[in-house]
Amino acid sequence: MSTVRNKPSRQIVGFSLSPEMARAVKAEAANRGLSLRKLFEELWTGYETGKGEGGSGS
Repeated sequence: MSTVRNKPSRQIVGFSLSPEMARAVKAEAANRGLSLRKLFEELWTGYETGKGEGGSGS
């Protein structure tokens, strides 16, 4: 008998940053007590929200 596990679907998105920006991003995540993934999700949500409020989106 096999067990089916329902895991959220995920896809890895890779990108590189300058060493300075990578340090700053990691520090910000640590200061907020967030993983890098959660910090990105928070930033993306803000970006998406801003697009609907007349923001430039870029």
